Amino acid sequence: MRREIALHLEDVVFRYLEKGKRNILDHVSLDIEAGTITVLMGSSGCGKSTMAAVAAGLYPENGGYLECGEIELYGNSVKEMDQQQRAAYLTMMFQNPDLQFCMNTLRKEIRFCMENICVPVEQMDEKIRHAAKVLGVEPLLDQDLHTLSGGEKQKAALACLYVMESRCILLDECFANIDREAAEALIQMLLWMKQEGRTVIAIDHQADLWMDVADEIVILGKGGVPAARNIHRGNLSEHAAVFEAHGLFYPRECIRQARGCSGQEETAVSFRDLSIRRGTAFGKGRKKKVPEAPYLLEHADADFPKGCMTAVLGASGTGKTTTFLAVLKQHPCTGNIEINGVPLDKIRSRELYRQIGIVFQNPANQFITQNVREEVSESIRVWNRKITEEECSQRASELLESYQLGMYHRYSPYMLSQGQQRRLAVLSVLAGGQKILLLDEPTYGQDYRSAMAIMMQLRKKMEEENLTVIFITHDKMLAHTWADKIYLLKDKKLTECEVNR
Repeated sequence: MRREIALHLEDVVFRYLEKGKRNILDHVSLDIEAGTITVLMGSSGCGKSTMAAVAAGLYPENGGYLECGEIELYGNSVKEMDQQQRAAYLTMMFQNPDLQFCMNTLRKEIRFCMENICVPVEQMDEKIRHAAKVLGVEPLLDQDLHTLSGGEKQKAALACLYVMESRCILLDECFANIDREAAEALIQMLLWMKQEGRTVIAIDHQADLWMDVADEIVILGKGGVPAARNIHRGNLSEHAAVFEAHGLFYPRECIRQARGCSGQEETAVSFRDLSIRRGTAFGKGRKKKVPEAPYLLEHADADFPKGCMTAVLGASGTGKTTTFLAVLKQHPCTGNIEINGVPLDKIRSRELYRQIGIVFQNPANQFITQNVREEVSESIRVWNRKITEEECSQRASELLESYQLGMYHRYSPYMLSQGQQRRLAVLSVLAGGQKILLLDEPTYGQDYRSAMAIMMQLRKKMEEENLTVIFITHDKMLAHTWADKIYLLKDKKLTECEVNR
């Protein structure tokens, strides 16, 4: 019996610029069977996210040029459907969940989603209650979405997809900001949704998370063309060379890179009796407070050594990113933070940012130009006022090449893949010359080769220039591989952990 095909791509050619020389999708043909869990993997920039947007009908309707090819969902041409019809077949969760929220709370967001697919009003409250209970997001329903952590936003986005009851769910790097335990719980939820008859297509870099549930892993090569198919737990060992050739994570032990701190180093950043509440933030010159908001961190003491790499581990929503914001004077706190021995409240904002650079979870939020080269050049200029344009241009070119971004120097940062945007954001911070770097999920959205390149470049710069690197991650292996010191944020406490080499 012929099996039903959920997604059919045939000879698809797509590019962002009408007369551009580079096809993002270059004659791609791919069929994905209905009722399966399929994981699409590929190196950063190979076209995975673009393929997802084309499959969902977002492109070329909202940008780019589809030169040729056919895209079908369950045998129906995508170009002949309106948005509501497409939503019945496929819904998509983006790499950056902020891009798909329209309302200020999850409860309102779920209701808004159901309004768009004409769910009867009398059924909405029960559907919201059921989805929240099944996915474990009841505590998030009435919180301001902007106050949620990256991981909590991913969970909120998945709840919205769940209530829309589409036949196919497409997830683009859905676990990037979620700790492993939460990711495994969500995978079990996706498995149950598969058993309901839905199709799950996931773009991811972490094969090990999917080994027990994926029907197939597909590795995409240049231009989104499938390079290897029918990979699963039973034959994974036969494809190690393919993973290696495409720079992808292959389940294995990594070489330990941490050098260890001697305990004699000076302290770059220190916390003493630091307490931080959820739901309080600074906005445009005013402080916004939620009365009696619960604590994320209570009475924490910590020292981040100068010239070392420190990792901060913790589950989604524990307050890791918020702690970074407190260090940058962007979130209120009590207790004391010192930068190189100087109390934070004694440091002016300009001087603070001259000392500290940060890369956020969503790098697109911090770009300040419309050109990749200019993004790096501007960072160089800001902190090197006497540099000539020729010197600035040459240095920017060298840095872009070192991060495999040279060929994109004329692109807008917003045309890059999420993984490429992450590399550009890290590079822009490095170009600024600050001596303390705060990195929020520095390898989020990266293939294995790119992740290792980022970490090796950071360690090289750290050792050559005595930089202090503090990074947030959900990836325990990454922390133990690269960090000299590790803290765990759990149950409102910041505890130092032993580094397992």
